[in-house]
Amino acid sequence: MLKNAPLNKHEKAQNNDIAAEPGKEFVFRLKDGKEVGRAGTLNGFEGLIRTLPIESLEFHNTGKHFSLWLRYLKQDRIANAFDRIDSKGERLRQELLEAIKLNKL
Repeated sequence: MLKNAPLNKHEKAQNNDIAAEPGKEFVFRLKDGKEVGRAGTLNGFEGLIRTLPIESLEFHNTGKHFSLWLRYLKQDRIANAFDRIDSKGERLRQELLEAIKLNKL
């Protein structure tokens, strides 16, 4: 993905969305380092969790990368919920999405 390209289709501006500063987007990667997505807003982040490869979600969740970025966005409730998730596969995807839904401010 080109750095100057629009982040993703889920990142339409919304009044209740929380955005990162330019250059502070969450970069989704595979274990080998290949970039598979980039989110600059909480809604965009949630949208990508719905569609990205499980391998990327497992990589970032295991490394607690999601929690760090969520805390940067001051979304501590979601970050704390993510820290407790230890699932794999599609169950991981569903638990991440549920944590966002239940803990969004």
